Amino acid sequence: MGLRRRVERGMNSTGVEVTLLVLIVVSVVLTVLEVVVAEPLRSMLMRLGDVLTALFAIELTLRFWTARKKARFFERYWVDILSVLPLVRPLRFLRVLRVLRLFRAGMLFNRRIARVNLAGRTGVELMGISVATVVLVVMCAMVLTIVEGDANPDFAHFDGSMWFAAYSLIGGEPIGGTPHTSVGRWTTLILMLGGLSLFGVFVGTVSAGMVAGLSRRLEVHELDIDELIDHVLVCGWNQAAPTVLRELFGARAPSGRAVVLVTEKAVPEEDLPHEIPAELLYRHIGDYTRVDVLEAVNLDGASQVVLLADELIPRSAQDCDARTVLAGLTVERMKPTVYTVAMLHSRQNEELLRMAGVEEIVVGDFFSGMIVGSVSRNRGLVQVLDEILTGNRGNSFHTWEVPMALAGQTVRDLHDRMLEQHRAVLVSVELDGQVQVNPPLERVLIGGERMVVLSGESQQ
Repeated sequence: MGLRRRVERGMNSTGVEVTLLVLIVVSVVLTVLEVVVAEPLRSMLMRLGDVLTALFAIELTLRFWTARKKARFFERYWVDILSVLPLVRPLRFLRVLRVLRLFRAGMLFNRRIARVNLAGRTGVELMGISVATVVLVVMCAMVLTIVEGDANPDFAHFDGSMWFAAYSLIGGEPIGGTPHTSVGRWTTLILMLGGLSLFGVFVGTVSAGMVAGLSRRLEVHELDIDELIDHVLVCGWNQAAPTVLRELFGARAPSGRAVVLVTEKAVPEEDLPHEIPAELLYRHIGDYTRVDVLEAVNLDGASQVVLLADELIPRSAQDCDARTVLAGLTVERMKPTVYTVAMLHSRQNEELLRMAGVEEIVVGDFFSGMIVGSVSRNRGLVQVLDEILTGNRGNSFHTWEVPMALAGQTVRDLHDRMLEQHRAVLVSVELDGQVQVNPPLERVLIGGERMVVLSGESQQ
């Protein structure tokens, strides 16, 4: 993985963004204290604020460097760019713009920590209104204290300016003082107009939620779908889909990997597994057998495609398999190098998918029948399968490469090495293009072959 990709993943990791959330709150508190306290403490707070602003400038520089679309970077982070302008000395008065980063903090809080619901529905709009209210009150109070404080006793202290801003925002008229300067009057006008706007948005949001029964997940995505790289496309939905998503986001799955769920119509919110990270699950409504839909979900940047037998729209099993075959042919035609897994109801179309280049084909009814038949012959097999077929706990199957250090040695040596170093049991080795389960112990290895092991470790 290249340096740019590693930096991007690091910037979007939970640890970095929670740290950023804390630093934003600390920066806003320091900015407010700069207006409240006197010298020499004020100078010290200003220096601390400059340090934090410099850190934010470095953060934005790294995000600009890793951004795949520079224009979208400015569209997304223009408020944050304004907030770091006070780092330039001639623009010291603009330090109140640091408060704008509370919008960024609210977004980070939504994406990484909060799952705010209102009567079982997402409350992201209310979160945004709350953050906007705090930002407007704090910024206007700071401006009033700076421009009116020396000559107007009503705004000599920050707490008085804060109460004036809050009352004027709620009441829609100046309450608790009278500004004397033009800047103060314009600030008061902004407060009154902002109060009317926020109140209207609040009423509209609550009304829409109660009347329409709004049901959607938090808009918590850092990247748009067309910016994703190495993501997984899951096309279709059936009863197995929730389990597939849990496995893709399991404890041993690659961290930070996004999954795009493509369906013809919206999946009910209650059917989605609630334990999976919302910021990494994208959803797109469209017919995934069409080229334009696959382009919209950035098939070119995807590393894997999972084609499920789609049952969201009532169809016969034969029709579901026909759509899976069509999707498989389209995917392999558009990107032959992508790793594709397809699920079928019947084995009749399996050969056609293999000719198209689909790497793995799972016939649900066929494998279910084999499992039931094997369990009926072997008591206690269900508990074994329950552990090894999932990567979320205990031992499970993993695909590794035979170490090059074992070139010229035998399968017996590979058995011993896997047990000693990884407590792994060798299940199969791909030799001469064929997968051999429980291969002969005296078979000579060339190194680099693909093998399947049963292990509690996900990586070699």
